[in-house]
Amino acid sequence: MTTLLTEQIYYDNNQLQIEACSISSIAEQIPTPFYCYSKARLLTNITHCKEAFENYGIDIHYAMKANSNLHILRLMNQQGLGVDMVSAGEMRRAEAAGIPANRMIFSGVGKSETELRQAIETGICQFNVESAEELALLASLMNEYTRPVNIALRVNPNVAVDTHKHITTGTKGNKFGIEATQTLSLFRQYADHPLLNMNGLAMHIGSQICDTAPYHQAISRLLELVNILEAEGMKVSSLDLGGGFGIDYGDGQKLSFEAVAKTIAEATTDFNGKVVIEPGRSLIADAGVLVSRVNYVKQAEPRSFLILDAAMNDLMRPALYQAIHPLVAANTTDYDSNAQSSELKSSELKSSELNSSELKRSELMNVDVVGPVCESTDTFARDYPVSSRTKAGDLMVFLCTGAYCSVMSSGYNSRDIIPEVMISNDEIQIIRQRITQDDLMKFEV
Repeated sequence: MTTLLTEQIYYDNNQLQIEACSISSIAEQIPTPFYCYSKARLLTNITHCKEAFENYGIDIHYAMKANSNLHILRLMNQQGLGVDMVSAGEMRRAEAAGIPANRMIFSGVGKSETELRQAIETGICQFNVESAEELALLASLMNEYTRPVNIALRVNPNVAVDTHKHITTGTKGNKFGIEATQTLSLFRQYADHPLLNMNGLAMHIGSQICDTAPYHQAISRLLELVNILEAEGMKVSSLDLGGGFGIDYGDGQKLSFEAVAKTIAEATTDFNGKVVIEPGRSLIADAGVLVSRVNYVKQAEPRSFLILDAAMNDLMRPALYQAIHPLVAANTTDYDSNAQSSELKSSELKSSELNSSELKRSELMNVDVVGPVCESTDTFARDYPVSSRTKAGDLMVFLCTGAYCSVMSSGYNSRDIIPEVMISNDEIQIIRQRITQDDLMKFEV
């Protein structure tokens, strides 16, 4: 059994709360669907991460692709974190959030010449280079500049991880990184370049990893390369070990900051240089929820459909890689007057203990949870248990949607791009306004 509710997202008198605000009261002010974040939960996660890694002198760079809202980036900056970026757009956002260039790392397998130039001119602290072709382009561009840049070659360590095939990044056949033998060759080739400081190795083996063993194996392979290079007189002064630390989506599987920090520290005991990690999901995911309203409970065979006003354009992860986000009711008063919330179970989630008392099985119905978009893939969950009293107009809440959710939003089916809201105690702040079709059509004149 695993609890997904926290001190910041919890039930009180049958009402789901984010800090001091009930979801129902927020929805009275902001039309559904919308994303909603707990500032306190985000800060708690950052604090736990810093306590785990900074004790070992490990630098933390937030992986912006998880959630690049400016308000969230400013909080990361205020907490002293650097950022890991994968586009010029993310670099622009980092600058707008006040993050200094010396705390920016630029990753990504397909950086354009324009993006490379912008990063050089910004003065970022490190390029994570992913191919011989990218390194050659950087070298040619440096003929126009006088200030050197720091280079870490991203190694593909060919380490298998137990995660979805669409979020593995460190095995043979993935587009990311450079094979070990080629890494050595490139390091040697550019070691004496006057403006390319070849001083680092990087890796990222995947996302939603819940076991430390793959990290230990991959780090060992990086250190083998370090030993070879240093034996030849070349100095490796930086190891970027990526992120991908798994969180609990309801099955009890996760990887704690403390566990992975200890693994990294033990594996790099003999490494004399800077060690960097790039967490994203593990900092922000459980600080966010997606609030939606039931449009219809459509009677059908073999199961009824719970049709929400949120759709795949708002929450892409289920369609993209069959992710499951636990779904709970914002108000359980009509379901069970004695329960503060309900325990939901499904074949996908094994068991998710979301409260202290569960609805009786006779009070549950299994439904397919879907949205209104005209695609069969607009499905959030199949054969999912909800209260048999669920009806049109009820508020439903997807948990753990702070990462890789709002950033994937689109206007597909000419739907609005939904707002984002930050909650701080009893304060409600819209941190991204709804982007309407009128807004979008202005660009089509």
